[in-house]
Amino acid sequence: MRRVLSLAGWLGGATLLGLSLWTGEGLAQMDGLAQMDAPTTHTVFITGMEVKGATTLDKLAPPSVDPKDLSKGYGFKGPGEADKQNPKRWEVASYIFTPGAVTARQGDTVKLTVFMVNGDRHEVSIVDPDGREVVSKRIWNRGREYEVSFVAEKAGTYKLVCSDHAPSMIATFLILPR
Repeated sequence: MRRVLSLAGWLGGATLLGLSLWTGEGLAQMDGLAQMDAPTTHTVFITGMEVKGATTLDKLAPPSVDPKDLSKGYGFKGPGEADKQNPKRWEVASYIFTPGAVTARQGDTVKLTVFMVNGDRHEVSIVDPDGREVVSKRIWNRGREYEVSFVAEKAGTYKLVCSDHAPSMIATFLILPR
């Protein structure tokens, strides 16, 4: 008897669900889902900056490879060069965009507002997953805010690249298929 009642309850619930899909309420819910799947605009605030660190020889030896040989975005001042008053001090630096990763969906518009904190000159562009420029090269300078946008027509990885400080100064936009 319990199984019959359980089956009847399940069938009744399924029937009500089916009826609700054919009523205005069910159609409104389906329309809401379709709107959620419609392309949208994402406004992202990004900062271009240089992060720095320093220590002394008595705490840590400097790197064996000059960081500037690894990336145009890295900086290094060795012992005796970083601080003439403290010859044991050494410094490292790296140019970055933060946040460095953003996710959106195919067809969405990505609108960036970028403020540059450090660095007198940054030659930047945005490339699509095939390496094609979707925002052409331009120069950004310290202390200024810039706005650019693009439509993410393809799924994959788009990149905001500073060619003066790559590969450390790259922001990645992961575009998911719609």
